[in-house]
Amino acid sequence: MKNWKLGKRILAASLAGLLCLSGLTGCGGGEEAKGDGEKKVQIKAAIVVSGGFGTQSFSDVALAGCQKAADEFGFELNKIEKVSAADAANTARSLISQGINVIIFPADTYQDTIKELAPEYPDVYFVSPDCAIPDLENVASAFYREQEAAFLLGALGGKLTKSNKLAFIGSNSNVIMNRFDYGFQAGVKYVNSKATVTSTQTGSYTDVNKGKEIANMLYDQGVDYIAPAAAACNVGVFQASSERGGNCWTFGAADGQFHLMPDRIVASQVKRVDNTCYRFLKEIAEGNFKGGTPVEMGLKEEGVDLLYTTNETLKATIPQEAIDQVEALRKDVIDGKIKVPATKEDFDSFQFPA
Repeated sequence: MKNWKLGKRILAASLAGLLCLSGLTGCGGGEEAKGDGEKKVQIKAAIVVSGGFGTQSFSDVALAGCQKAADEFGFELNKIEKVSAADAANTARSLISQGINVIIFPADTYQDTIKELAPEYPDVYFVSPDCAIPDLENVASAFYREQEAAFLLGALGGKLTKSNKLAFIGSNSNVIMNRFDYGFQAGVKYVNSKATVTSTQTGSYTDVNKGKEIANMLYDQGVDYIAPAAAACNVGVFQASSERGGNCWTFGAADGQFHLMPDRIVASQVKRVDNTCYRFLKEIAEGNFKGGTPVEMGLKEEGVDLLYTTNETLKATIPQEAIDQVEALRKDVIDGKIKVPATKEDFDSFQFPA
C-alpha cells in the first residue's frame, strides 16, 4: 500500500513538472496560462522619450496609445522623459533590473539601443512603433508611408495658396523627415506646377522659439502655408501664424494639434502611432505577440491620415473643389495608382501631370 501511494505522489509530481516545462501554467516569468496554450503576459511597461510629455507632440500620441492599453489591460505604465540616445541603453538596463518587462521606444533615434538590448534580454519585449527593426523575435516594430499623408496635405496646400509659396519645416534631415518633405513637395507640385516649396529644419524637437523664428522668416518671404513636422517646435509655428494673422496659415501634425490653435491650423498630417502602440501592447497582453517582422502602415492601413480642421468656420473657407480633388488623390494612392515619392531620387523621377 505504501509503495502504491508513493507511486501516485511521484506520478503527480512528474505531471506537474511537465506542465511547468510546457508553459501551460503560470510557473514563473510573470506569465499565466491561457486555455489555448498561449502565454498571457503580466506586463510592467515603460515608455522612454527624448523630450518631455505634455507638449502635444509625437511623444504624446505614442503615450495615448500606451495609456489606452494600460487602462484596458490593467498594467503599470512608467513614463520616462528626457533620455538621450547615448543614455538609453543604461536607462533601459536600470528599468529591467526593476522588473520592467516591456519597453516602448517611440523615436527612431533609439533603434541602435533596441538592437543592442534585444539579444541581451530575450525575455523582455521591445516596442518600436516608428522604426522598422527586423529579425529580432522580441521586438515589435512598424514603419510608415508618411509621404502619403504629406502628399495629401501638400495637394491641399497647393490648391489653397495665394502666393504660390509654401514651406515644410522638419526637425532634422533623416529618412522619416525626408518622407514627410518629399511627399509634401510632390503633393503641392501635383496640383499646382507654379508653386514652390521651401524646406528647412529646426535642428531640434523641443525648441519652440526656433520654430517661431523660422516661421516668421518664411512668412516674411511671402510663404502663406507652412507644414511643420518638428515635434514641440510646431508650437512656435502656430504662435507665429496666430500673431501675424491674415494669410500666414499653418498646418499641423502629431495628433492633429487643432486644439492648440483652432483658428489657424487648416489641416494636419497625422501618423497614428497611438494605434500601433496599442496594437502591440494588446498582442503582448493577450499572448498573441508576433515579433521579428516590421509592420508597414500607410493610408490603406490607416496608419497615416490627413485630417481637416475641426473649426467649422475655418473649414468653410476651404473650397469644396479642393477637398474633392484631395479626396480623389487619396483614393488613387490607396488603390496604388499613385506611388508617392519618399526620397529625393523618387521625387526627381516622379511623373507629374502635364
